[in-house]
Amino acid sequence: MERRKLYTLGYTLFQNGAVIEIEKMFKTLKEFNVTHLIDVRSMPYSKQYPQCNADNLKVASKHFSISYGHMPELGAKASPMQEVFSKASDIFFESIFPISKSNRPEDTELCADEEIVDFQKFRNDEFFLDGIKRLEKAYDNNCTLALMCSEKSPIDCHRYFLISKVIEQKYGDWLDIEHIIKNQNGIIETVSNANLNKQLSEIILNKSEIKKLDILSSSIFGAAKIDNYFGRN
Repeated sequence: MERRKLYTLGYTLFQNGAVIEIEKMFKTLKEFNVTHLIDVRSMPYSKQYPQCNADNLKVASKHFSISYGHMPELGAKASPMQEVFSKASDIFFESIFPISKSNRPEDTELCADEEIVDFQKFRNDEFFLDGIKRLEKAYDNNCTLALMCSEKSPIDCHRYFLISKVIEQKYGDWLDIEHIIKNQNGIIETVSNANLNKQLSEIILNKSEIKKLDILSSSIFGAAKIDNYFGRN
């Protein structure tokens, strides 16, 4: 079977001062032969960059002959009806990665017993998997997709951690995932999941707190601590 490509990008990659260069973003998508831009933000709106609101992106996409669509089922937020929540203390290693402060107005700490979205559960959620199947159908119709969120670095975004990992598992025998980034010289290029996995491993395993612990090894007390995460990263 001929291998296909699926791209991801964050619109802040094209930030120039206080605006996003929408024209440059769509021209980049054209260079990669993208036919459909899929917005995977939970809410397709931005107060800071209103030109990236869904209605404005629809207008711009028509000008460049690229279809725009929003897929909330692939967003990182979950409704209370979805069984994808876990206690924060079950997700974070408090001794290694302290539970970070939330972005709430009152700037309070995230409580250890507070329930938050658990990506491990999210990957098996029916609503989320329905979205993944829609992506497969798009490729059956000979489309080339680019999944868009806001973060310019895929390592900082659920499009890498959550979405691309599942796509790679399910369709990796015929579909390659390429994340659109800028290199150190400011030139647009792509990076694969394999390269991102390597970068993330280097970031995590070089932490002084991690070096003190043999987190990759199992012991008589159970599985390796890193198994709490998805994959070895």
